[in-house]
Parts: sequence; C-alpha cells; structure tokens
Amino acid sequence: MTRRALLIQLARLGDLVQTIPVIMALKEAHADWILDLLCPGHLEDLGRILPGISTVGRWDGTVWNRRARQAEKEFRPEYVVEADTDIRAITQEPYDYAYVLNQHPRAILAGALLAQESIGAMTGRPLDPTLSPWGAYVRAVAKDRSENRIHLADAFCGMCGVSPPKHIMPIPMSSVQLPNDLDPIGQSCGPWIGVLVGAGDPERLVPAMAWTRLIAGCLEQLQGSRVLLLGSRQEQERASWILASLPSSLVGRVWDTTGRLSLTELAQALTRCQVVIGADTGPLHLAAAVGTKVIGWYFARARVHETGPYGQSHWIWQAEAVKREALHLKLEREDLRRMEFLDTLHVSPVQWPIEETIALLSDGSAASVDGWSLWTSHRDRWGAYYVEAGQAPVAPLQREHIWNELHPTAV
Repeated sequence: MTRRALLIQLARLGDLVQTIPVIMALKEAHADWILDLLCPGHLEDLGRILPGISTVGRWDGTVWNRRARQAEKEFRPEYVVEADTDIRAITQEPYDYAYVLNQHPRAILAGALLAQESIGAMTGRPLDPTLSPWGAYVRAVAKDRSENRIHLADAFCGMCGVSPPKHIMPIPMSSVQLPNDLDPIGQSCGPWIGVLVGAGDPERLVPAMAWTRLIAGCLEQLQGSRVLLLGSRQEQERASWILASLPSSLVGRVWDTTGRLSLTELAQALTRCQVVIGADTGPLHLAAAVGTKVIGWYFARARVHETGPYGQSHWIWQAEAVKREALHLKLEREDLRRMEFLDTLHVSPVQWPIEETIALLSDGSAASVDGWSLWTSHRDRWGAYYVEAGQAPVAPLQREHIWNELHPTAV
C-alpha cells in the first residue's frame, strides 16, 4: 500500500526554498510514497514546481487568524463548519504522516488535523509543547548562533527522520515564461548580474547607495556586463533611486524588473543570471535553488552557517561582530558580556565589500575587507557547510557529532 505524506512548511519564501533538501531526502528514503506540500497561499505557485512534490495545498493564515479572533469574542457553530470545509479542501482522507517543520501552533494544528501521525519539530499529542530533539536544537541555535555548524535545511531533514540527500535537483523552470519585453534578459553576451535591491526584513536592507556603487563598479569594470534589478512592488522606489543615482552612460545596461514579476517569473529571471547578489533573503535562496551561483552579504542576524545558500560554490560575505575592546568602551563586566552577546545576533556594518565583490566576479580573487569574512559553500553526507576563503574544504567535525547524537540511525 502506497503511503501518503504531507510536508508542512508555513513560514516564508526562504524557509520554503530550504525545504527542498528534505523533499529530496524523503523521496530518496521512500521512493514509492506520495509526497504533498502544505504552504502559505502566496507561495502555492512556487510549491507546484518544486521537484518531488505531487500536489500543493494552500493554508490561508489570514483567514484562520481572523476566524480564531472572532471565536475568541463570540463562538459560533458556523466557524467549525468553515474550518472543516477548509480542511477537506486540502484532503478528503487523512494523510499517513505529516512532517511539520514549524514550531508555530498553526503548523502543529494543521499536522494534527490532516494526518494520522505527526513528525517534526514537536513530539507528543497535538499542541504538546515538548520539542523533538532536532526541534530543541533549532530553538537553541536561534538563541546562540555563534557555534552552530548545522545548516537549517539539514536540520529540517533531521526533524523528518532522514539524512541529508545524496543529490540536490534544481527547480525546473523550462515551463515558465517571462513577459515578452523582458524575454531578452540573459540572451546577449557578457555576464548578467542580478541584484536583489531589497529584503523581507528591514534590518537586512543593504543601503541603496551601496548597491549603486556596486552596480556602477560592475558595469565599468566587467566588459559587456548587464545588471538586473530584482525585487517586489514595495522595492520599486529603491530601484528607481538606484537608477537615478547611476551615471547616465550606464543606465541603458540596467534592467529594472522590480514589482513586475510573479514568484515563478522571478525564479525564471534568476536562471538568466550568471550570478545573483543580495542579502540573506528569500530570493537569494531561490536563486541558488534554480542553479544560479550567488554572492550573499550577510549581516544583522543572518549567519552563514545556518542559512547560507544551499549547494556548492556559493560565496558569502559575513559581517563580523565589532570588538568592544577595540572601541575602548568602559563597561562593567556584565554590560560587556551582554553587549557582546547582542553583537552575535545583530551586526550593523559600517562599510560594505563592494570592490571585493567585484573582484570575485572579475577573477575570483578573495581580498580581505575590514569587518567581514568570506566563506564558500560545500556539501558532504552531513549536508551543507561553509569554509572560510583560503582554507582547505574540510568539514567541521562538530556536524558529525551532532548527527550522531540527535540522529544515530543516520550513521
């Protein structure tokens, strides 16, 4: 009898993209199973083209949240009928298994309602707050990230009881077309460089002036290069400012697509680029997932070892915490300890690796820059890992120890 399983990922775009390794791992372990996906409604179209997924169910978090708030004020029987209708729209028969990747109650509730057995971030009965071993590990990492070396995508695998996949399949994009006027993107000679001008989290926004300097430098130093501005409708103003700040002689080599592309069209546009540059944001992970090389600028709370783009040969500039002693701050010991801890969570750069990024694009040279370290991605049987530039690609031993401790059957 063929088993039916539902993978539940109700977080943002980046989390959905980083679910691809666990999809691949589940298909490797259970090739004859039917694997479906439950994701937020606005990510449904992307979910439909993920390799290994049979069907996609949509979870409208806004509707469920509104229904819950109404029930808190005044419970009505029709709320139960509406909820039951929504559940049956996802599946008429319960799944054998629900793999729940989120620790939020809505995801745990969905798993309890839609499947006979839930596996993942939590353990025990529905809404039992007990974390699974991997769920506890992910929560601990969120509190103190500095020593972690397990990638979030691989922790998702651990939550689902499988080892990281042997192979990663890029998202197939052959069926998706760009608007006619944008179809020439990527067709001419010379490198096409995608720049993600925004970020879903305001604290991860790279200053528009830094993007302007990077774009101008690329166009001036890289022969035949063109730049693609990528972003949502909310980022059109930033893109317009960047264009207005560029020398008029360069503007003709910049294509502004902000606010014009659906999520699947964005994925198609990312495949037309030789490299994509951006902060730790969903579209950067999407670029890696469609097979494009990326260069990330990681700062604020973004850490390369947890959420660096998954795959081989990606580059990440990691902003480093400022040494308080170097600033000659006269602080009490407890204040110093607390501020150093905050530095590991939130890093605000005072300069950006602009010329150094252009050098990477030009000849692959890895120059140093104050306040940043450069890392490159690799993969082995324990999943993804990053090694500092110039070092041998030796995987940190910590990862194997953690897998042995939390997932001994993977050995």
